[in-house]
Amino acid sequence: MARYLSRADLSHIAGKYIDQYYTRFGISKDDPEPIDPERLASSVLGLNVKMLPLCSDGSILGLTVFQKCGFTVTLGDGTKLVEVFMPKDVVIDSALASDSCTGCRNFTIAHEAAHHILADLFPNDYGKAVKCRQANTLAAELLMPTFLVNAEIERAALCLPNGILYKSASDPNYEKILEMAARMGVSWSAIRIRLQQMQVINGKPIHCHPLDVIRFGE
Repeated sequence: MARYLSRADLSHIAGKYIDQYYTRFGISKDDPEPIDPERLASSVLGLNVKMLPLCSDGSILGLTVFQKCGFTVTLGDGTKLVEVFMPKDVVIDSALASDSCTGCRNFTIAHEAAHHILADLFPNDYGKAVKCRQANTLAAELLMPTFLVNAEIERAALCLPNGILYKSASDPNYEKILEMAARMGVSWSAIRIRLQQMQVINGKPIHCHPLDVIRFGE
């Protein structure tokens, strides 16, 4: 892995694991279903996904463990516990457990799973060559492969002939994309970036009113 892995390379890698996932759960690409990253991590990659309080400021959302190690976690009442993590453990911050954090939680699991995939494929170069950006790209390809996004676009009857999306509840396409994000288990930001990469959306969505920036955020 001394060479740079392009998005096309990472998409190809993701495709192999998605094929394994679909085969294991009897899903057909003719009627594709969203990827559950926790099921993929445990059933396809053999990882153990755990949720523990990793930090109080949100700076650590997930950890990937390749060898036995100890980690001190602080509970809500201030109690400190030393947890022993084993190889193949993936630890997600328990702050992401709520339904409102589904997109962030799924992406974090996919990101940590991506680190394991890259480490397995490129064991000699992993430590010095793999960057979080590559893990992020692979995570996005695992959760939002092109064929699945296209199927969701068709399901939602999304039509943006000029590529312009108005970030307003009055724009039916905006509502459709929110529904797509919820169905795929990803955040609004993640699906928006993916649709931009696929050139379904040209540039950032246009706010119809200054208050939209406050209401919807980026």
